[in-house]
Amino acid sequence: MPYDEVITNEEIKELLHYLDYFQDSKSNFFTEKNGYRLESQEVIRFREVLNDTGFLMIFDWGQWLDENKIYKDINNLGIHERIMSADLVTLRKLMTSYIRGDRFNEGLFIAVILKGHVTKILLRLQKLKDSRCVVVLYSNNKRPSLR
Repeated sequence: MPYDEVITNEEIKELLHYLDYFQDSKSNFFTEKNGYRLESQEVIRFREVLNDTGFLMIFDWGQWLDENKIYKDINNLGIHERIMSADLVTLRKLMTSYIRGDRFNEGLFIAVILKGHVTKILLRLQKLKDSRCVVVLYSNNKRPSLR
């Protein structure tokens, strides 16, 4: 499915199926070959679900990171706290920034997985879903609605 402004509860559930995997300290997120980290099949499938659900957004992610510097430095200790209070649009933009950024900085997505950022995004997504704060949200912030 191409990008869609709307993300439904069912699509969120598809993403949340991966929460246990990212929380499990025994999960292998990558293998090394010739000095390169190759994403596991499960990480590759997660990326596909991000695309298929339309969770990833079309926007100027570089500019967004410049305006939201706390997320730009993946080693910043305050990222997890900010993620856990973020709204759905911020979560989508952050995940999109990690995926798009990996194209220019190979290994970025694995790094944010290992640092727990992806887990925190999914935990926050679950919290929003459970509190019924989000069922459908339009990315332009003009038409949020609960269904």
